[in-house]
Amino acid sequence: MNILIKDCSLGRLAVIFFQFNLLCCLTFPLLGQGNYFTLEDGTKLYTEEAGKGQTLLFIPGWTMTHRFFEKQKEYFSKDYHVVTYDPRGQGRSDKTTYKNTYANHAADLRELILKKDWKDIVLIGWSSGCLTMYEYLRAYDTDRLSKLVFIDEPPKWIGDPEKEWVYGTFDDYRSSLKGRNAEPSEPNNIINWMLNDSIDTQTRAWMREEILMTPPHVAMYLYLEGVACDYTREVKNLSLPSLFMVNNSWYDHAKDWLKVNAPKAKVKSITSHAMFWERPEAFNNLLLEFLR
Repeated sequence: MNILIKDCSLGRLAVIFFQFNLLCCLTFPLLGQGNYFTLEDGTKLYTEEAGKGQTLLFIPGWTMTHRFFEKQKEYFSKDYHVVTYDPRGQGRSDKTTYKNTYANHAADLRELILKKDWKDIVLIGWSSGCLTMYEYLRAYDTDRLSKLVFIDEPPKWIGDPEKEWVYGTFDDYRSSLKGRNAEPSEPNNIINWMLNDSIDTQTRAWMREEILMTPPHVAMYLYLEGVACDYTREVKNLSLPSLFMVNNSWYDHAKDWLKVNAPKAKVKSITSHAMFWERPEAFNNLLLEFLR
């Protein structure tokens, strides 16, 4: 009798174990196959890859992570090789007390590209991820690249809003800089700024958790980098097919500026800073049109 009971218990455990493994197998592809790439200085970058074909490499913005591009990975991996990753200091990648600059982000990206031997890449930067793209162009020109997509980021944060495509003047940033030095940014404020539509509690919670993975010192270094940046020359020297996707709140001004400084670039209006998350079908169609 005792043997029978033990056999039944083992049988139940075997069934539970099988069901658990089956659930993992079904769930894992949906979450993406994440890996860590070790840079020469020992820093590990978290990366995810899906699909085959031409490489689409998505770069997240300030304090953001690969997760924000989940809907693009799911859609484009049917016909393309989609790469998403967390830059140094952000998300699941290693946090360092050094090299927290967009020039270093570009160097990290270059090392990743060369080691993986990716070619004919479409670089797609969102927000401050565009600064990584500009630094890549500054250091390595267009090597290994075929097209460029800039999502809602001017090449210069501070300047004359009447004459340039910028976020604002230094006075506009003065209180923001002091505030960031006093305490970490509240992710909910960033989330509200980048989205037009309301989101459910669960979505807001994971977005907030992703943003908080970036330590305050890294966030501050990168923010200061943005304040000091000026990539006007890089925009004027663009030689690859390029697409600027610009929030409709400043689309007309940006389009006029780009018409003068990057006349060959395509410019498309988008509904919010993170339209790719809010309206993925419409966003993906805009991107697909450019890719084809």
